[in-house]
Parts: sequence; C-alpha cells; structure tokens
Amino acid sequence: MTTSTSTPDPAASVTQAASITPAGTLAAVSPRTAPAVAMLRLLGGFQLSQALYVVARAGVCDRLADGPRPVAELAGATGLRPELLRRLVRTLAGEDVFAYDAGRDTVALGRLGHTLCGEGEDSLRDVALMWMDTHYRPFARLWSTVHDGVPAADREYGEPFFDWLAREPERVSGFSAAMASLMRTVRRDALDGVDLSGVRRLVDIGGADGTALASLARRYPDLRGTVFDLPHVVAEAPALLAREGVADRVDTEGGDFFAAVPAGADAYLACFILHDWSDERCGRILDAVRAASAPGARLFLVETVFGEGAAPEVAALLDLTMMAMLDGRERTRADWAALLGDNGFRLDGITQTTSPMCVIAATRR
Repeated sequence: MTTSTSTPDPAASVTQAASITPAGTLAAVSPRTAPAVAMLRLLGGFQLSQALYVVARAGVCDRLADGPRPVAELAGATGLRPELLRRLVRTLAGEDVFAYDAGRDTVALGRLGHTLCGEGEDSLRDVALMWMDTHYRPFARLWSTVHDGVPAADREYGEPFFDWLAREPERVSGFSAAMASLMRTVRRDALDGVDLSGVRRLVDIGGADGTALASLARRYPDLRGTVFDLPHVVAEAPALLAREGVADRVDTEGGDFFAAVPAGADAYLACFILHDWSDERCGRILDAVRAASAPGARLFLVETVFGEGAAPEVAALLDLTMMAMLDGRERTRADWAALLGDNGFRLDGITQTTSPMCVIAATRR
C-alpha cells in the first residue's frame, strides 16, 4: 500500500524548546527562537534522554493512565523524591510528555506520555530502557569512531555489540522486547506493504521473537513460515507464536544467517536486519539466501530508505546509531539497488508506507 504523506518541518521541531513562564508553567518557545537558544535545546538532548529513562524505569506514565494525580502521591507510588519528580515533570511537560498544573501540583499524561506506558500499541518503554542501558555510554566515544571507523560500542564493551549483548540473557530479553516494540510502532504499518499473495512458505531472517511473522501469518491464513535467528534469540519465539495462535503454521530454527538460512522457501523476509551491517557482510547474508533458494524466489526487506518514507528524519537518526553501535548504515534507493544487484538479486520496487520504513521487494536471479 503506497501512501503519500507530508514530511514534518524540521525547523519547527528544532524550535520547540521549553521555557518557564512568569506563572511557573512550561510553554513552547516561539518559532522565532534565537538560533543559540534552539541549539541549547539540541545540546541538552542527552539530559532529556536520561530524564525519559528515569520516568520509564520508574513506571511513572503507567500510574497516570487513569488520570491526573498529585505529584506527592505519584512520588510515593514510584519511590521517587517528590521535589525531584516535580522538576522532572516540569521539564518533560515542555516536551509534551506530561501536563503539569502548578496551582494544584498535579500531573497528567501529555500528548506523548502514553508511549512510555508499559502496555499499548504505541509503547516505546522497552526502547527507552534498552537505549539508555546499552547505547548511551558508547556514544561518548563517537569522536574516536569518526576518526578511525571503529564502532564506539566496540571500544566501550571491548567486543562487537551483538557479541556483548549475547553474554547476558537479560540483555537479550531487553533487546528483543525493544525490537518487538519497534515492530508494533515504527514498523507496524510497513508490514502492510509486504504483499505475500501466492507465497506458500516464508522465512523471517533475524526474526527474533517472531512478532513480524506472527502478524503476517494472521493476515495470510494459508502461509507457513520459519522464524530464524541465533539460537539464544529465537528461543523466545515459540511462546509468542503460541499466544498469537500461529504455532501450528510457524516454526523456529536457530542458526547464523552469515553462514546459512533455512532452505526451500519461496520468499524470505528481513526486517531491519541489513542496515546493521556493512555491504560486505550484507553480501554474505544475501549469499546465504541465494544458496537456500531457487531462481525466482522473492526477498522482502523492511528498511529505511534515505530521503524517502513518511518520516525521513528517522533514517538520519538511525544512521548515527549504526555509526556508533555497529558497522552498518542507512541506505539510499541507489545504494539498495546496487547492494542487491551486486549479490544476485533484482530490485523490483520500493514501496513507501505510512511509517518511516519502506518495503524493498527483490527477486533472486
């Protein structure tokens, strides 16, 4: 489903800084904000990230789901100091996370607040927790990365990010939960652009806990498939597939997609996988797909495409993530065409969706 959407004005987003009015409440700064003031807001982004982490970890937004509460009562429920929680709330009210009534000293969810609740289709709470637990410290080493090309995470953790992640089951669970959240939110609408008409068996490469394939299996009742990922990652998939009622049609398999992928499917899916890797390592994944499939097999990639999609700024932000954490990158339409073409696939088309993600369709030659 191709859709046309307007792109948010980046200038407007930069100038939505917050200030304290004489009455003591937060209000948006005029679009005519001085450049230095707008830059201060950008420079303070790391502080906002940590404030959001505290709010998410303490479950503040969950306790406001039923309506406004006094700050003191909310502090007691979350174990936070009332005076410090009040300051967090006032700051994040300027970012539309909360609505703070200074006269009554009460707080309610703002326009964005529900996204930090633990439940709900738009929940990004697990992303807030994962990014601050795993991504925050490496970014302090970005200076070195842009000089020598070594991912900042490699320096921070002493090994590649995914190797470090795999050493603790809790890290794996947190990462899988965050990726599932992204699937439900940022990537949810992108799956509507994956046309599996006529596909009998689909392999989801790097399918983690099976969220994507379960969604597609519900939409296509005759579809059978396999969730394929590293053994310690895919171990969480059977429980989700059972909850979603598709375990009779979707199985799981553990393995390394750089070495081999399940053979014999007529279509392969990779959601947000290739952007993690360099062109050389992407070539190894595509080689594995070619070895496992026959000419004419379909390949669907759910990825950002630089300069395209409903929110192209997401690709730019994710490109920074790839720079610091891994050796991958976000790619342009021409980049995707070249990568696929160089590795035995014909690019059939790129479908823009209502999400920041696009669906890249290709055929094995």
